[in-house]
Amino acid sequence: MRNLADNAVAEQTGASTRAMITVEGVHKGFNVRATGGDDGGGGYMTVLQDVSFDVKEGELVSLLGASGCGKTTLLRMAAGLIKPDQGSISIKGTRLQGPRKDLCMVFQNFSLLPWRPVLSNVAFPLELDGMGKAEREDVARHYIEIVGLQGFERHFPHELSGGMQQRVGIARALTRKPLVLLMDEPFGALDAQTRETLQEDFIKIWAQLKTTVVFVTHSIDEALMLSDRIIVFSSRPGRIKRTIAPPFAALRGQEDVRVKPEFGSYAQEIRDLLRVERTP
Repeated sequence: MRNLADNAVAEQTGASTRAMITVEGVHKGFNVRATGGDDGGGGYMTVLQDVSFDVKEGELVSLLGASGCGKTTLLRMAAGLIKPDQGSISIKGTRLQGPRKDLCMVFQNFSLLPWRPVLSNVAFPLELDGMGKAEREDVARHYIEIVGLQGFERHFPHELSGGMQQRVGIARALTRKPLVLLMDEPFGALDAQTRETLQEDFIKIWAQLKTTVVFVTHSIDEALMLSDRIIVFSSRPGRIKRTIAPPFAALRGQEDVRVKPEFGSYAQEIRDLLRVERTP
Protein backbone atom coordinates (compact mmCIF):
# COMPACT_ATOMS: atom_id res chain seq x y z
CA MET A 1 0.00 0.00 0.00
CA ARG A 2 1.35 3.47 -0.91
CA ASN A 3 2.10 5.84 1.99
CA LEU A 4 -0.95 8.15 2.11
CA ALA A 5 0.77 10.80 4.24
CA ASP A 6 3.54 10.98 1.65
CA ASN A 7 1.02 11.58 -1.14
CA ALA A 8 -0.79 14.24 0.88
CA VAL A 9 2.42 16.15 1.52
CA ALA A 10 3.26 16.04 -2.21
CA GLU A 11 -0.11 17.58 -3.02
CA GLN A 12 0.33 20.33 -0.42
CA THR A 13 3.78 21.31 -1.70
CA GLY A 14 2.79 21.26 -5.38
CA ALA A 15 5.50 18.74 -6.23
CA SER A 16 5.52 17.06 -9.59
CA THR A 17 3.31 13.99 -9.69
CA ARG A 18 5.92 12.18 -11.80
CA ALA A 19 7.75 9.71 -9.62
CA MET A 20 11.47 9.34 -10.26
CA ILE A 21 11.79 6.65 -7.55
CA THR A 22 9.00 4.37 -6.36
CA VAL A 23 9.63 2.23 -3.29
CA GLU A 24 6.83 -0.30 -2.88
CA GLY A 25 6.39 -2.62 0.12
CA VAL A 26 10.10 -3.13 0.72
CA HIS A 27 11.27 -5.60 3.35
CA LYS A 28 14.93 -6.36 4.00
CA GLY A 29 16.79 -8.43 6.57
CA PHE A 30 20.11 -10.14 7.09
CA ASN A 31 21.31 -13.37 8.64
CA VAL A 32 23.37 -12.55 11.72
CA ARG A 33 25.75 -14.61 13.82
CA ALA A 34 24.87 -15.09 17.48
CA THR A 35 27.23 -13.51 20.00
CA GLY A 36 28.57 -15.00 23.21
CA GLY A 37 28.79 -18.59 22.03
CA ASP A 38 30.82 -20.95 19.89
CA ASP A 39 28.00 -22.87 18.28
CA GLY A 40 27.91 -20.60 15.22
CA GLY A 41 24.19 -20.04 15.69
CA GLY A 42 22.41 -16.90 14.66
CA GLY A 43 19.19 -15.68 13.23
CA TYR A 44 17.45 -13.37 10.83
CA MET A 45 17.38 -9.64 11.67
CA THR A 46 14.72 -7.56 9.93
CA VAL A 47 16.14 -4.16 9.02
CA LEU A 48 13.31 -2.63 6.95
CA GLN A 49 9.63 -3.53 7.08
CA ASP A 50 6.89 -2.56 4.62
CA VAL A 51 8.49 0.67 3.39
CA SER A 52 6.66 2.52 0.59
CA PHE A 53 7.17 6.04 -0.74
CA ASP A 54 7.79 8.02 -3.91
CA VAL A 55 10.48 10.58 -4.70
CA LYS A 56 9.31 13.05 -7.32
CA GLU A 57 11.46 14.14 -10.21
CA GLY A 58 13.80 16.94 -9.09
CA GLU A 59 13.03 16.54 -5.37
CA LEU A 60 15.55 16.49 -2.57
CA VAL A 61 14.29 13.99 0.02
CA SER A 62 16.08 13.15 3.25
CA LEU A 63 15.87 9.86 5.15
CA LEU A 64 16.17 10.52 8.87
CA GLY A 65 16.22 8.10 11.78
CA ALA A 66 18.29 6.42 14.45
CA SER A 67 21.37 4.36 13.67
CA GLY A 68 20.46 0.86 12.53
CA CYS A 69 17.00 1.73 11.18
CA GLY A 70 17.93 0.76 7.63
CA LYS A 71 18.50 4.15 5.95
CA THR A 72 21.81 3.19 4.33
CA THR A 73 20.45 -0.26 3.43
CA LEU A 74 17.55 1.42 1.65
CA LEU A 75 19.94 3.77 -0.15
CA ARG A 76 22.04 0.83 -1.34
CA MET A 77 18.92 -0.89 -2.60
CA ALA A 78 17.97 2.29 -4.48
CA ALA A 79 21.44 2.16 -6.08
CA GLY A 80 20.84 -1.43 -7.17
CA LEU A 81 23.72 -2.72 -5.02
CA ILE A 82 21.52 -5.08 -2.98
CA LYS A 83 18.02 -6.45 -3.56
CA PRO A 84 14.93 -6.27 -1.34
CA ASP A 85 13.73 -9.53 0.19
CA GLN A 86 10.20 -8.43 -0.66
CA GLY A 87 8.77 -5.50 -2.56
CA SER A 88 10.35 -3.46 -5.32
CA ILE A 89 12.14 -0.24 -6.21
CA SER A 90 11.49 1.37 -9.59
CA ILE A 91 13.17 4.22 -11.46
CA LYS A 92 10.76 6.14 -13.69
CA GLY A 93 8.46 3.13 -13.72
CA THR A 94 11.15 0.55 -14.55
CA ARG A 95 11.82 -2.02 -11.84
CA LEU A 96 15.41 -1.85 -10.63
CA GLN A 97 17.31 -5.08 -11.24
CA GLY A 98 20.89 -4.01 -10.43
CA PRO A 99 23.35 -1.10 -10.58
CA ARG A 100 22.82 1.54 -13.25
CA LYS A 101 25.18 4.21 -14.54
CA ASP A 102 22.53 6.89 -14.08
CA LEU A 103 22.24 6.18 -10.33
CA CYS A 104 25.29 7.63 -8.58
CA MET A 105 26.26 7.50 -4.93
CA VAL A 106 28.26 9.84 -2.67
CA PHE A 107 29.61 8.20 0.48
CA GLN A 108 30.54 9.56 3.91
CA ASN A 109 34.15 8.56 3.36
CA PHE A 110 35.59 10.37 0.38
CA SER A 111 36.55 7.22 -1.58
CA LEU A 112 39.05 9.05 -3.79
CA LEU A 113 41.94 7.37 -5.58
CA PRO A 114 44.98 8.72 -3.69
CA TRP A 115 47.38 8.35 -6.62
CA ARG A 116 45.21 10.44 -8.96
CA PRO A 117 44.90 14.26 -8.93
CA VAL A 118 41.51 15.96 -8.72
CA LEU A 119 40.93 16.14 -12.48
CA SER A 120 41.66 12.45 -12.95
CA ASN A 121 39.54 11.45 -9.93
CA VAL A 122 36.53 13.38 -11.20
CA ALA A 123 36.94 12.01 -14.74
CA PHE A 124 37.36 8.41 -13.56
CA PRO A 125 33.72 7.25 -14.11
CA LEU A 126 33.85 8.58 -17.68
CA GLU A 127 37.14 6.78 -18.22
CA LEU A 128 35.40 3.55 -17.17
CA ASP A 129 32.67 4.37 -19.69
CA GLY A 130 35.28 4.53 -22.46
CA MET A 131 35.05 8.28 -23.10
CA GLY A 132 38.15 9.82 -24.72
CA LYS A 133 40.61 11.68 -22.52
CA ALA A 134 40.05 15.17 -23.92
CA GLU A 135 36.25 14.91 -23.73
CA ARG A 136 36.15 13.43 -20.23
CA GLU A 137 38.56 16.04 -18.90
CA ASP A 138 36.39 18.81 -20.37
CA VAL A 139 33.36 17.34 -18.60
CA ALA A 140 35.36 16.94 -15.37
CA ARG A 141 36.53 20.57 -15.48
CA HIS A 142 32.92 21.71 -15.85
CA TYR A 143 31.85 19.94 -12.66
CA ILE A 144 35.02 20.90 -10.81
CA GLU A 145 34.03 24.50 -11.46
CA ILE A 146 30.45 23.87 -10.33
CA VAL A 147 31.65 22.56 -6.94
CA GLY A 148 34.08 25.47 -6.54
CA LEU A 149 37.41 23.66 -6.99
CA GLN A 150 38.74 25.36 -10.10
CA GLY A 151 42.50 25.84 -9.69
CA PHE A 152 42.89 22.54 -7.81
CA GLU A 153 42.72 20.21 -10.81
CA ARG A 154 46.33 19.02 -10.35
CA HIS A 155 46.24 18.62 -6.58
CA PHE A 156 46.22 15.16 -5.02
CA PRO A 157 43.67 14.15 -2.36
CA HIS A 158 46.20 14.38 0.51
CA GLU A 159 46.75 18.03 -0.41
CA LEU A 160 43.07 18.87 0.10
CA SER A 161 40.96 19.51 3.19
CA GLY A 162 38.14 17.12 4.07
CA GLY A 163 35.53 19.49 2.67
CA MET A 164 37.45 19.85 -0.58
CA GLN A 165 37.78 16.08 -0.89
CA GLN A 166 34.02 15.69 -0.52
CA ARG A 167 33.51 18.31 -3.23
CA VAL A 168 35.65 16.11 -5.48
CA GLY A 169 33.37 13.16 -4.64
CA ILE A 170 30.27 15.18 -5.50
CA ALA A 171 31.79 16.41 -8.77
CA ARG A 172 32.73 12.84 -9.69
CA ALA A 173 29.17 11.62 -9.08
CA LEU A 174 27.75 14.44 -11.21
CA THR A 175 29.89 13.74 -14.29
CA ARG A 176 27.46 11.07 -15.49
CA LYS A 177 24.55 13.51 -15.20
CA PRO A 178 22.68 11.00 -13.02
CA LEU A 179 18.93 10.71 -12.87
CA VAL A 180 19.32 10.17 -9.12
CA LEU A 181 22.07 11.23 -6.74
CA LEU A 182 22.18 9.05 -3.61
CA MET A 183 24.06 10.60 -0.69
CA ASP A 184 24.98 8.63 2.44
CA GLU A 185 25.81 11.12 5.19
CA PRO A 186 28.21 12.92 2.84
CA PHE A 187 29.02 15.69 5.33
CA GLY A 188 28.99 13.57 8.49
CA ALA A 189 32.79 13.33 8.86
CA LEU A 190 33.37 17.09 8.59
CA ASP A 191 33.71 19.71 11.31
CA ALA A 192 30.63 21.83 12.02
CA GLN A 193 31.75 24.95 10.16
CA THR A 194 32.84 23.06 7.03
CA ARG A 195 29.63 21.04 7.16
CA GLU A 196 27.45 24.16 7.16
CA THR A 197 29.42 25.68 4.29
CA LEU A 198 29.06 22.53 2.20
CA GLN A 199 25.35 22.31 2.97
CA GLU A 200 24.86 25.86 1.69
CA ASP A 201 27.00 25.25 -1.38
CA PHE A 202 25.29 21.97 -2.17
CA ILE A 203 21.87 23.63 -2.15
CA LYS A 204 23.15 26.08 -4.78
CA ILE A 205 24.53 23.20 -6.88
CA TRP A 206 21.25 21.26 -6.59
CA ALA A 207 19.19 24.36 -7.47
CA GLN A 208 21.28 24.76 -10.60
CA LEU A 209 21.17 21.11 -11.73
CA LYS A 210 17.78 19.98 -10.33
CA THR A 211 18.97 16.41 -9.94
CA THR A 212 16.72 14.11 -7.90
CA VAL A 213 18.49 13.55 -4.57
CA VAL A 214 17.96 11.04 -1.76
CA PHE A 215 20.00 12.14 1.24
CA VAL A 216 20.68 10.02 4.34
CA THR A 217 21.47 11.92 7.53
CA HIS A 218 21.35 11.65 11.32
CA SER A 219 21.14 15.43 11.68
CA ILE A 220 17.70 16.98 12.16
CA ASP A 221 19.00 20.45 11.32
CA GLU A 222 20.70 19.20 8.16
CA ALA A 223 17.53 17.47 6.99
CA LEU A 224 15.44 20.58 7.63
CA MET A 225 17.88 22.86 5.86
CA LEU A 226 18.29 20.74 2.74
CA SER A 227 15.03 18.92 2.12
CA ASP A 228 11.84 19.30 0.17
CA ARG A 229 10.56 16.43 2.28
CA ILE A 230 11.90 14.47 5.24
CA ILE A 231 10.97 10.82 5.72
CA VAL A 232 11.28 9.96 9.40
CA PHE A 233 11.95 6.30 10.18
CA SER A 234 11.25 4.28 13.29
CA SER A 235 14.03 2.33 14.97
CA ARG A 236 14.79 -1.15 13.64
CA PRO A 237 12.98 -2.60 11.87
CA GLY A 238 12.72 0.66 9.95
CA ARG A 239 9.23 1.78 9.05
CA ILE A 240 8.05 5.20 7.95
CA LYS A 241 6.69 7.12 10.95
CA ARG A 242 5.95 10.39 9.23
CA THR A 243 6.72 12.42 6.11
CA ILE A 244 7.34 16.12 6.76
CA ALA A 245 7.54 18.95 4.23
CA PRO A 246 9.33 21.98 5.77
CA PRO A 247 7.38 25.14 4.81
CA PHE A 248 10.51 27.18 4.11
CA ALA A 249 12.03 24.85 1.50
CA ALA A 250 11.61 27.48 -1.24
CA LEU A 251 13.88 29.88 0.68
CA ARG A 252 16.91 27.55 0.65
CA GLY A 253 19.95 29.20 -0.88
CA GLN A 254 18.37 32.66 -0.55
CA GLU A 255 18.50 33.16 3.21
CA ASP A 256 19.48 31.27 6.34
CA VAL A 257 16.37 29.24 7.14
CA ARG A 258 17.91 28.10 10.43
CA VAL A 259 17.07 31.45 12.07
CA LYS A 260 13.36 31.20 11.30
CA PRO A 261 11.00 30.37 14.20
CA GLU A 262 9.44 27.59 12.13
CA PHE A 263 12.80 25.88 11.88
CA GLY A 264 12.97 25.37 15.65
CA SER A 265 9.36 24.20 15.79
CA TYR A 266 9.88 21.57 13.11
CA ALA A 267 13.16 20.46 14.70
CA GLN A 268 11.35 19.91 17.99
CA GLU A 269 8.54 18.00 16.28
CA ILE A 270 11.04 15.62 14.71
CA ARG A 271 13.01 15.33 17.95
CA ASP A 272 9.80 14.33 19.74
CA LEU A 273 9.05 11.72 17.06
CA LEU A 274 12.45 10.14 17.58
CA ARG A 275 12.36 10.47 21.37
CA VAL A 276 9.11 8.50 21.74
CA GLU A 277 10.90 5.26 20.93
CA ARG A 278 13.49 5.82 23.67
CA THR A 279 10.87 6.36 26.36
CA PRO A 280 10.36 3.25 28.57
